[in-house]
Amino acid sequence: MTSKMRATLVTNFRPAFLALALCFAHATAMAQVPVAPVAEKPGDKKLDISDLESKYWAPKDTDFSVVQNRTYPKERKFFISPQFGFLVNDQFSEGTAFGLSANYFFSERYGIQLSGLTTDLELNKANKDLARLSQEAGAQANHGELVSTYSVGFNWVPFYAKMSVLGKRIVYFDMAFTPTIGLSQYDQVVETGNKRQQALTYGFDVSQYFLFSKWIAARVDLKNQWRNEDVVQFRGNGVNTITGAKVSSKTTHDTLFMLGLMFFW
Repeated sequence: MTSKMRATLVTNFRPAFLALALCFAHATAMAQVPVAPVAEKPGDKKLDISDLESKYWAPKDTDFSVVQNRTYPKERKFFISPQFGFLVNDQFSEGTAFGLSANYFFSERYGIQLSGLTTDLELNKANKDLARLSQEAGAQANHGELVSTYSVGFNWVPFYAKMSVLGKRIVYFDMAFTPTIGLSQYDQVVETGNKRQQALTYGFDVSQYFLFSKWIAARVDLKNQWRNEDVVQFRGNGVNTITGAKVSSKTTHDTLFMLGLMFFW
């Protein structure tokens, strides 16, 4: 190639060379300029909780448990509860009951209970009608009446929950089951004068504690008691029956519905 031809090529392609050189210089300069990171939106990246979900729905996992802080704890506290209620299942008598219970909880789950109650009973309407008839025909039901019960029990509290009241207040409550053993006094009802007797008594209480302050709570109890009772003749005819003579022995089941307040410290 002659020098004349080379000069012609250089002249013709010089603009192209200059353009390429400018592009290369601009690209090099841009590569040296630091680029600011792009901020991520809050919803762009999600936390992986699949492992946590699998443990939550597992039937049993000793490595995963829920810690519940109680607002009003019972552990190592004494409770005193005055109570008032009714005898609800006696086929012969009706009336009120007054009680007092003392509890001490070793933990949130377990405790002991001492309780006592007395009753103020009378014949219910059906037996009052029968009593009026007995004045003429000599008919009267042979029965006994609960007078008092004193017992000791063991508290087991498997349930604890929170309840919203009208969306304005949270009430905390426990449900307790308490087997008891104690001594009851009952009257054998006799026309010539009642006879006071006593009997070993087994019981099972279902209690609900509604805790709404650091020192006071409401309490509801359904008390069930069983005792072996001797039934005697209310009125004898002097020939085949004798007033006050034993007629039978039976297991008596008393159910009492009690309301009260709990003071604790």
